[in-house]
Amino acid sequence: MRRAATAALVCMIGAAAVSGCMATRAERLAVVGGATGATVGAVASKSVGGAVIGGTAGAVAGYAIGKNTYRCWRTNIFGKRYRGWCIG
Repeated sequence: MRRAATAALVCMIGAAAVSGCMATRAERLAVVGGATGATVGAVASKSVGGAVIGGTAGAVAGYAIGKNTYRCWRTNIFGKRYRGWCIG
């Protein structure tokens, strides 16, 4: 029963991520981080509590990454320029 509840929670969070209802990049990454953290927490601990802790940690990390990164031009090891994300 716990696995089914955890799987349902992860699916609902994943559906919210792809629905496009988030306004900013930080919010979208918070949702994706939360879903990923909940999945990893549920698999690692085999409990709903682990999924909640993992989801919370993932959401905080995703928001922090989304808030502190911006689009910029980067150069790969072969000297080609491409659009990427910079931390700032």
